[in-house]
Amino acid sequence: MASQLSRSRIHALEDNVIHRICSGQVVVTLASAVKELVENSIDAGATKIDVRLKEFGSESIEVIDNGTGIIERDFEAITGKHSTSKLREFDDLQSVQTFGFRGEALSSLCQLAKVVVHTCSSGAPVGTRMEFDTNGDILARRPLARSRGTTVIVNQLFHNLPVRRRHLTDPAQLAKEFARTVNLLTAYCLISVGVQISCVRISKNGEKIPVVSNGSASSLKDNIFGVYGQSQASSLLELAPISSIPSDILDEFNVNDALEFGSISISGFITKPSTLQSADASSPSGSSKGRAASGARSTSDRQFVYVNGRPCELPRVARLVTDVWRRCSKEALAVSNDGLQMPASNASTSFPFFVLMLRMPTGTVDINLTPDKRTLLLHHERYVLALTKAILVQTLFRNSNVHLPSVQQSCSTLDQSIIVIPADCPPEHCTLSSPNLSVISRKRTPFVDDSNRWGKRAATIDFTDQRSTPLCASHKTPPKSANGVAGLGESFEIVDLLPTTETLSRQQASVHFSMSDLRAAWSTMDENRTTPITQVASQHPLDDVDLVSNGEFSLGSFRSTESDTAESELSTYFDKATFNELQIVGQFNLGFIVARHAQDLFIIDQHASDEKYRFEQLFENYRFTCQPLVAPQALELSVAQEQLLLNNLDVFAKNGFAFRVDENAPCGRQVQLVATPMLEGHIFGRSDIEEMLFVLSESCSRRCRPSRLRTILASRACRSAVMIGTALDHAKMQRIVRNMGTMVHPWNCPHGRPTMRHLFHLGRLGC
Repeated sequence: MASQLSRSRIHALEDNVIHRICSGQVVVTLASAVKELVENSIDAGATKIDVRLKEFGSESIEVIDNGTGIIERDFEAITGKHSTSKLREFDDLQSVQTFGFRGEALSSLCQLAKVVVHTCSSGAPVGTRMEFDTNGDILARRPLARSRGTTVIVNQLFHNLPVRRRHLTDPAQLAKEFARTVNLLTAYCLISVGVQISCVRISKNGEKIPVVSNGSASSLKDNIFGVYGQSQASSLLELAPISSIPSDILDEFNVNDALEFGSISISGFITKPSTLQSADASSPSGSSKGRAASGARSTSDRQFVYVNGRPCELPRVARLVTDVWRRCSKEALAVSNDGLQMPASNASTSFPFFVLMLRMPTGTVDINLTPDKRTLLLHHERYVLALTKAILVQTLFRNSNVHLPSVQQSCSTLDQSIIVIPADCPPEHCTLSSPNLSVISRKRTPFVDDSNRWGKRAATIDFTDQRSTPLCASHKTPPKSANGVAGLGESFEIVDLLPTTETLSRQQASVHFSMSDLRAAWSTMDENRTTPITQVASQHPLDDVDLVSNGEFSLGSFRSTESDTAESELSTYFDKATFNELQIVGQFNLGFIVARHAQDLFIIDQHASDEKYRFEQLFENYRFTCQPLVAPQALELSVAQEQLLLNNLDVFAKNGFAFRVDENAPCGRQVQLVATPMLEGHIFGRSDIEEMLFVLSESCSRRCRPSRLRTILASRACRSAVMIGTALDHAKMQRIVRNMGTMVHPWNCPHGRPTMRHLFHLGRLGC
């Protein structure tokens, strides 16, 4: 016991242990190692930076710059723990304008790799080559002839961390890490005006293969052209400056105009929504050609946000930009159609290319949140969101000649209004005695969260109308109760009132009709299954009530939460063998199979289960019909995307794509598309290839398929599956249940419906 107590006593860790643990948090991936070296070069005033990755970076990383170099008296300090020239005291962090400031990069790299540094400062007669050990001490030093600047060579990254090293050298994982590294370098290539950044990959035979470069780096637009080419650069709009933020947008984001206007500025470029209209019009049954022509993307891989020149991740800003751009794209598409038509589906699923540069006082940004410094905390985030939206509205809607609906318009007709009715009122009552009923006149929705566009609402109820009117109420079960209803003598529930055919109160309700509003409301409605019902209103006298809904009354979100919980429970309880052990009890209501495992009773949706089995079979084994092209199409891919495609030609072949590879062509233009898959009149193309490349870069799954194919196969599986209302004998029920044990993911059908639920434990009934 004494020995156990002594082993469990708290003690201080050794310095080398602390350093090794902390270093593993600073440099986590290949991308983070390259990032630290490139930032050091930019901070050193370099105007030219060359990055060389041998064997995709797994063997060595070499970063060469023409910066100021390192003076001799700092040779011992450059790899010291927390040694930096950027800060002197903590208060300096409020005004730091360099990328680095912690002094951890080279020290951590020495701990995790074999580091060699070549450097020459402006006053030195000759350069110096230094080798460092894991503690950052100089092992060897000798003179070296070189021009002014610094070269840092990192060999065998993670050589002393077996798990990370194995992960890095695995071919599939290495391709993923390389793609992330290129994406990160791209962010610096775009923002670095006046700094030429290039990256090459060195193959086993020593061949240098260009990966990414920003060309002349004379301006942001030139950088975009250098990285992505003319087609992307020509599809962009420059964000227009504004003189002030409209008051309605300030109110929407709950912002006071007390902040001095001009202390925060936003500039950059974004894809033109108007080009999407013309491109899609000529794209048959798909959006691949339209997206390519318009500069729009099927993924969010080309969205860049910078704060004071620092690449960062601001998901709320990126989401806001995408939402405003999509709305403008829908309007542009709808304007081209005379009459009420739904916008094309790609307007709702495409992503804009944008480069957004935010400038603000350094003291209003906290950059010291995470080791990679990409997660920032903005002091005036609401103001930034309001300014972003105002600039986007100014730029997008005016350039696309689309009418922008006023944010101040009343939503009494288009929006979902709220009424209060007794919760215990049976739906079969056929008259609505409504001496206390009227449409809610909605005020401006205060900003809560831009991700929940139709979520929390504030409304005032004025009960004045004396007439009886049938209602059309949405069958939504609110996942949370609403607060703020006081003085009611009985239980009440909130339901959504869809527009009725008759105005309830001519004096109280003002209706502002707009075709663009109607389209926008139609395209963003949640799943609402409506049935005309009538309810008996409460006879309790009510004063005007300010009702604030604190819950998101969405059937979709309610089902999602419920399904996720149940799925987690079933995943814990079940494995494939458990399905084979289920005993069939019988069929319920011609739609569900009741099965038993030990003392637990389960109910299985016969249609959803059979549909999911058929879907997985189709998804795994389906072979496309290839449509050869009359003329091969050149694919303008980044070098990383091209390499990823070449490493996964079998995956694309399984999906019906055929390519011609010209090894003598420049990198990024070696692959030509010669045949595309075709299914049920849908022609797949460039956007589907880009989508698959994005998925392959994020995961190593060999089961990658275009999302449009998944939708088509899900519909086919649904039509061929056992339907609700079909009587099943014991053998058919047994087959459906046994098939569930062969599925990869048996818990939900392709459309998201749960396949099974646990009913109860028979032990509770004494069975």
